[in-house]
Amino acid sequence: MRLINSISVFFLLLLALSCVKPFSPKIESDMENKYVVSGKISSLGGWQEVSVSMSSPINEPEYTPVNGCQIRISDNNGNSFSMDETNNGVYRVRIGQENLIAGSAFKIEVNTPDGMLIESTYDTLIQGPSIDSVYYHIEDVASADPTVLIRGMQFYVDLDAQAYDSRYYKWDILETWEYHAAHPAENYYDGGFHQIIPPDYSNKICWMTKLVKNVYTVSTNNLIQNTYQQYPLHFVDGHTSRLGIQYSILVTQQTLSEEAYNYWEKVRINNTEQGGLYEKQPIAIKGNLKNVTNPEKEVLGYFYVASESSKRLFYSNISEVELDFTDFCNEEGLGRKGWQEFNPRDYPVYYYVNQQRVIRILNNECVDCRILGGTTTKPHFWPI
Repeated sequence: MRLINSISVFFLLLLALSCVKPFSPKIESDMENKYVVSGKISSLGGWQEVSVSMSSPINEPEYTPVNGCQIRISDNNGNSFSMDETNNGVYRVRIGQENLIAGSAFKIEVNTPDGMLIESTYDTLIQGPSIDSVYYHIEDVASADPTVLIRGMQFYVDLDAQAYDSRYYKWDILETWEYHAAHPAENYYDGGFHQIIPPDYSNKICWMTKLVKNVYTVSTNNLIQNTYQQYPLHFVDGHTSRLGIQYSILVTQQTLSEEAYNYWEKVRINNTEQGGLYEKQPIAIKGNLKNVTNPEKEVLGYFYVASESSKRLFYSNISEVELDFTDFCNEEGLGRKGWQEFNPRDYPVYYYVNQQRVIRILNNECVDCRILGGTTTKPHFWPI
């Protein structure tokens, strides 16, 4: 009898486990068709940008710009600024420093091509301190395998706002690095053999620029002093080409209103502090935009004002970090069919002859750094 009961329990457990099915949340179609308005007014003045797009399915994210909008930014001093479309879904206007005074408040109005009026609440420009020290420590952090540590540069920033009343801050990081293709373009085959004299180095050196996607926010509201030491920013290791030649970061410190800080703090929590499926559910993030024409239609994104201060730093030859990355250049020998294995859709086929007089076939990444997403135009701030 005990044996029968044990077997019965085993099969009941097996049946229960077999009934567990993956959960795929059903998202209504209108959840995938919302306006997204994103932009800010910087205290630095000059060109201010706003983007307007449509949301996309979670499993197929893509940027869907909205063209043809009429956009106006206005402040609480009676000034109005009309924006011009400069790119797909990107609009900009120049606002002078004389209009960007602490205490001024700004809002945005977006008239879409389908007749919708989207409007934000006012956000106030809060005066804040200049950015303080930005530095790094060489640290070992856990990889996807907790038993394996990765050594790299952990960046930090200090905040000193003792002379200000502001209490809410955010940092953005724009990283730029130089990387090289393995070879110049020198020999290629396109049904005939060609040699480029002198070798073409025009696509050998590239620069990549990317915004670090992490959100970095801090409030000193509950601290005795309006300071913060060693706030952790991003981490860079030697497993990408970032530290291969020269690496630069532009760190921008933003002083925010309490409302803007609360929005970005929720974004930060959603991005970095999620546990397992049943540990913590994502925070519903509501921005400061509404659809005036159709209030039932939710609008995503946020429009805010920030007092900004930036600092650019350069790094090269970080000896404490071991470089171990691929340049995606694949060299192969000529196959058994020789040059007949290539057809016109493969042309041009780049190659070189090594010291042993052996032909080595190169993929395009070997001779054109642009394929990896960078540009051959040197940034204006790059050292000579």
